[in-house]
Amino acid sequence: MPILIAILALASAVTLGFLATSVPPYVLFTFSSALIVSLFAFSSPKLSLGLLLFSMLFSPEIGFGALTRSRSVVIRYDDILLLIIFLAWLAKSALVKGKAFITDTPVQTPIIVYTSLCVLSTLFGILRGDINAEVAVFYVLKYVEYFLLYFLTVNVLESKEDMRKYLRYAFYISLAVTVYAYFYYFTAGTGARASAPFEAPLGKPGESEPASLGGYYLIVMGVLFGLITSGPGSILGWPLAALIFIFPAFLLTFSRASYIGFAVMMTVLVLKITRRRLLIITIMLLGVAALFTTKEFSGKVKERVEMTYSGQYAVHEISFLGVNVKLEESAYLRYVSMADALQRWLPQHPVLGRGITGIGLGDTQYALLIGEIGLVGFLSFFWMIYRIYAAASSVYRAYEEPWIKAASLGLMVSLVGLLAQAVGVNTFIIVRIMEPFWFLTAIIMKLYTSAPQGLPGRAGAVPTGRR
Repeated sequence: MPILIAILALASAVTLGFLATSVPPYVLFTFSSALIVSLFAFSSPKLSLGLLLFSMLFSPEIGFGALTRSRSVVIRYDDILLLIIFLAWLAKSALVKGKAFITDTPVQTPIIVYTSLCVLSTLFGILRGDINAEVAVFYVLKYVEYFLLYFLTVNVLESKEDMRKYLRYAFYISLAVTVYAYFYYFTAGTGARASAPFEAPLGKPGESEPASLGGYYLIVMGVLFGLITSGPGSILGWPLAALIFIFPAFLLTFSRASYIGFAVMMTVLVLKITRRRLLIITIMLLGVAALFTTKEFSGKVKERVEMTYSGQYAVHEISFLGVNVKLEESAYLRYVSMADALQRWLPQHPVLGRGITGIGLGDTQYALLIGEIGLVGFLSFFWMIYRIYAAASSVYRAYEEPWIKAASLGLMVSLVGLLAQAVGVNTFIIVRIMEPFWFLTAIIMKLYTSAPQGLPGRAGAVPTGRR
C-alpha cells in the first residue's frame, strides 16, 4: 500500500506540473484541491469521513441560478467532497484484496429499489416531455447522494470504538451549530429565525430555511433523550445540560412543522421507554413551564403557532372533515400541494408518478412522493422507513451498552418525529437533515450486522462475488 500511495503521489505531481503550464490558475487550484482530498481519502478513509461529518452542517453553498420557478441549482462543497471521498473509497476497495466491497444491511434492498424507481419514473417523465432532463438529472443525483453517504459510512466504520468516536464528534458539531444558531438569531436583524450555518447571509433573515435546523435538532435531541433514558445515573448531567442549551435554539427556528415533529417524537419516546419515564415527563413539563415564563420565547412561539389558523394572516378558508378552517398562506400552500397530489397528479400517473421535479417543489414530503414516484414509489419509501425502524428496534433490544441503546432509540424516535415534520416540510430531501440522518442510520445498521446471531434477519459483511 505505501508503494501504491507513492506511485499515485508521483503521478499526481507530474500531472499538476503539466497543468500549471497549460490551464488557468483557478482550474489548477480546483483540480489540485480535489486531488489532495482524493489522496487523503484513499490513504485514510476514516479521517476523510470525519472531515465529511463536519462539512454536513458547515458547508457553504454555490448557487448557479434558477432552473425553474421553484427549483434552483445549488451545490454545496460537501456534495463535491462526498463524491471525491466515495470514489476514492471505491478505488481503494477495488484494490485491497480480502476486504468486503459492500456490507449487506437490512436497508440495502429498499434503498436500491427506491432509487431505481426514482430513476425509472424520471426517465419516463423525460420521454413523455413532462419534465426538463437537465433539471431532473441534477435532482436525482442529489437524492442518490444521501445513499452514497450511507454506504460509505457503513463500509468505512469497522469497530464499536470507531462508531462511538464519530458519534462524539457529531455531538461536538451539534454544539458548534447551536452556537452559530444563537449568533445568527441575535445578529441577523428583525424577523430572524435560528438557522444552520451558511443557510442564509447575515442581514437577510428571509433567505434562511429554519426547518432544516429544526429537523436536524430532532435527530440530535432524539439521541440525547436516548442517553438520558439508557445511560447510567453518573452521566445524566451532560446530556441534560446539552438539551438545556439546544432546546431554546430549536424553539427559535419558529418552525411549526418541527414543533409538530418534536411533540410526536416525545409522545413516542414516553410510550417506548420503560426506564426513567417519570424523569422524561418531568423534563417535558419543566420545558413547557420555562417556555411560558420566558418572554423571548413564549410570545413569539405562541404567535407563530396561532398565526397558522387565526389573525390577519389566516385568510384562506378550507373545509377539512366537515369543519371550516382558516389558514395562513404557508399552511394553505401545503394543503393545496397535498390536494393536488391526490386529485391532480395521482390520477394522471398513479403507478410511477411524473418523475423527480415533475410536480415542482411539492411543499410537503408526502405530496412530493405521491406526485413524483406514484403509489409504488410511495410504498417503497415506507418499506425503507420500516426497515430502518425495525433494525434500530432490534439493535436497541440486542445490546446493553448505554451509548448503543441511546443511538438506536434516538434513531427510532427521531425518525417518527421527522415523518411528522414531513407533513409540512420536504424533510427527506433536505441536505442538512438527511446527511446526519443517514450517517446515524449507517451506524445503527453496522451495529445490526455485528449483533448476536439471534437477531431476526441479521446480515453480515459479504465481499462481492465471494458468498
